Amino acid sequence: MSERHALSDVTGTVPLDDAAAVADAIDGILSRSYGTGQFDRALLRSSFAFVERLFAGGHPGYLACDMPYHDLRHSLDAALAMARLVDGYRQEGRAAAAALTPDLGLVAVLLALLHDTGFLRTAAEASLRGPELAAAHESRSAAFAADYLRSTALAPHAHLASMILATRVATAPGPLLAGRDDTVLAIGRMLGSADLLCQMADRRYLERCYHHLYPELVIGGGDRCLAADGRQKILFRDARDLVAHTPGFYANVARPRLEKDFGNVARHLAAHFGGVDPYARSTRDNIERCATIVGDNRWDLLDGPPVTTTRELDPRYRAEASSSSHH
Repeated sequence: MSERHALSDVTGTVPLDDAAAVADAIDGILSRSYGTGQFDRALLRSSFAFVERLFAGGHPGYLACDMPYHDLRHSLDAALAMARLVDGYRQEGRAAAAALTPDLGLVAVLLALLHDTGFLRTAAEASLRGPELAAAHESRSAAFAADYLRSTALAPHAHLASMILATRVATAPGPLLAGRDDTVLAIGRMLGSADLLCQMADRRYLERCYHHLYPELVIGGGDRCLAADGRQKILFRDARDLVAHTPGFYANVARPRLEKDFGNVARHLAAHFGGVDPYARSTRDNIERCATIVGDNRWDLLDGPPVTTTRELDPRYRAEASSSSHH
C-alpha cells in the first residue's frame, strides 16, 4: 500500500496529511449543503492552517504533537467525517435540520478539528509526553476550542466547545447531553460519532492500534488501571492483546455509543454518500480482518508501522511497539 493511499480518508479521495486539501473537501461539502457564500469560507481555511501550524509546533507557547496515533491526521479525519455527518443530517433532519445554521455547521466541523488539541503540550509541559495528558485531554481540548472560537466571528457559539466532552469514551455522554436543545444535542452526538467512526473505519486501523495506539497507552498509563483491591490491573499485555480486544471494543463500547448514546446519527452518512456508507463498510472489513488475524494466528497479515503526520516521534514509540511483538 503506498504512503499516499495509506494517508487517504476512507473513500481514498482526500489526503489526510494535507490540511488545505481537507479544508477544500469540507468547503465543497458545506457549499453543496448550505449554498456557496452561506458560511465563512475564509475562517474555515484559516482554522485548518492554524491547526496544521499548531500540531507542527508553530504556535507560540505550544510544542509540536509528539504522538503517532492522536496526530494531525486523526484530527483532519474527524473534521471530514463531521462535515459529512452535518450534510447527511441536513438532508435527513427535515424540520430540525433548519436549526443547524451555516454558522453552527461550521462550528461543528471546527470542534471536530480541535477535539484532541488537549494532547498538545504547552512549553511549560516540555518534561511530559503527550500521552501523559490523556486523562484530561478532552477537558483541555474543550477549553482550547472555546478560547479559539472566542477569537473568531463564531464567538457567540464558544460555549458549544463543551460538546467535545462527548468524545470521552470512558464516560457515558448522557449527563452531558441531557436537556440540550435538538441542535446542540445533534452537534454533541455527531462529535462523539465522528471521532469513533473515522478511527474504526481507517484503512490502517489495526496497524495504527498495534504500532501507534498501544505505545501511547503504555506511556500514558492507559494499558493498566487500579483494581478494587488497590492492586494494578493490566488491561493489555502487549500490542497483540490490544488488537485482539478490537471486536470486543466495537461490540461493547463503540457500537452502543454510536447507536444508543448518540442516537445513531451515523445513519446520516448514507444520505451524504447517496447510498452505501463507506465508514460502516470499512469498519466491518476491519473487524473481519481482525478476527482472521487473531483467530487464525495470522499476525503476518498485519502490515508494518503506518505513516504518521507527526514528524519527530519519541524513540519509546518504536521501542514499545517492537518489544510487544516479541511476546
